[in-house]
Amino acid sequence: MSFNVATDSALPLTLGVIALVGMPGAIAAVICADDVVAQVRSRAEQVRESWHEQRTIDRLERAFAPAPPAGPPWVAAARVATDAIGSARESMVQFAAERLSAVGLAPAWLPQPASDGPPLVPFEEIVDRLRELPRDDAGYDQALRDVCQCLGIDEHLTEVDGLDLQIERVRVEGALIAAGVVLAEA
Repeated sequence: MSFNVATDSALPLTLGVIALVGMPGAIAAVICADDVVAQVRSRAEQVRESWHEQRTIDRLERAFAPAPPAGPPWVAAARVATDAIGSARESMVQFAAERLSAVGLAPAWLPQPASDGPPLVPFEEIVDRLRELPRDDAGYDQALRDVCQCLGIDEHLTEVDGLDLQIERVRVEGALIAAGVVLAEA
């Protein structure tokens, strides 16, 4: 019987200690619950707004996007390829006509290039002139521009001066070396 009395009196005592220890946590949870709920609600609204913004941006992008080409996809690809091949053919014929005419080897059947500007100088001569000139010579920049024009490399040598000119020269020389031009005789 004494065993029952001890457990009967220990249970309320244990529950009382648990309530006493847990009471500050429960009070803090009740006091801070509104802050936690407000933070969760605020974050949920931010996520919802970002979704709405992204959805609006996606709709605008779709609205302003060009219409897809009509017909099967290979029709558009064939049209682009035909245009590119035709343009490349015209460019190659024009290039060949200019180069062969410059050295006097153009056959009669090859269309003659339009002579709107000064006579063409062979590329090799331009590169030789570039190699002969010192870097600080004003003609060096002109030779760099001529080589860049032949190879289709962008240059801004006439637009800058001072240190910017030196930097642009180094950039252009690097682009020419990357294109396979040997700037200095070995």
